[in-house]
Amino acid sequence: DFDTYIEECGFDGGDCEMAVLYPECAVAAEYGSVRIGDGICDGGPYNTEECGFDGGDCLEFNSLYPSCLVDRPVLVGNGR
Repeated sequence: DFDTYIEECGFDGGDCEMAVLYPECAVAAEYGSVRIGDGICDGGPYNTEECGFDGGDCLEFNSLYPSCLVDRPVLVGNGR
């Protein structure tokens, strides 16, 4: 909530951090920072330049598989 993104409210308890870092990221604005930068590469709308390639989570995946555009990169090479 951007109306509570003020110092007195602890900058919304950190909820808006990713939306502020990636203002053009549609999922950050809609879902907040839950999945962005959590250590897991989420595909689809998270793995975009606007979302910082999932807050950096997808950088290694993208370098290994530059043409692999999947919604769930975590399934690539998972042994199944």
